[in-house]
Amino acid sequence: MRCKDILKLASICAATLSLVLTMKGIAQEEREADHLDMVADIEAETPETPAEPEPTETPEPVIYVIQEEETGEPEPEPAMSLDAADEEILLKLAMSEAGGESTEGKALVMLSVVNRVRSDEFPDTVSEVVFQDRQYSPVLDGRYYSTVPDDDCLAALELIKGGWDESMGAMYFENAGADSWHSRNLEFLFREGNHKFYK
Repeated sequence: MRCKDILKLASICAATLSLVLTMKGIAQEEREADHLDMVADIEAETPETPAEPEPTETPEPVIYVIQEEETGEPEPEPAMSLDAADEEILLKLAMSEAGGESTEGKALVMLSVVNRVRSDEFPDTVSEVVFQDRQYSPVLDGRYYSTVPDDDCLAALELIKGGWDESMGAMYFENAGADSWHSRNLEFLFREGNHKFYK
């Protein structure tokens, strides 16, 4: 076979191959176009889901009220605000009146003063209550002024500052003993150590 014939045959093969590839590409494009048409038809036939309407009004919040059972006991008094001067007076009075008593006994003496401050029958400050004329014997005889509170008095003060109060509203106390003005004229509440408490 001559070289000229080989070139002619090669040219025909190349043209044929090019034609085959072109036809293949056209067929691929037609398939893709058909697929896109089919997807478009499906989307057109599928009805749109309507969006849920947004609420126009905010619902009112539900408030639950938990009612506590009544115990019949009086509500505790709110904690009293004491400044450094008040605390010093209470410490010295408790030490001079109840130095030999328990921590609770000292705290009860302090609380009797606090209860008086809260009462309408007495002055409105710790200082005025303690130094009111003829109320506390250590003030009258001078022991109050030379008294140095101990650690137990400090513990008693911390007890009442922390909310402890078993005073039952007592505003008076005295050494336990024979018949007295307190026992004849006041309501006896309880005894703690060597002190009786009244209101």
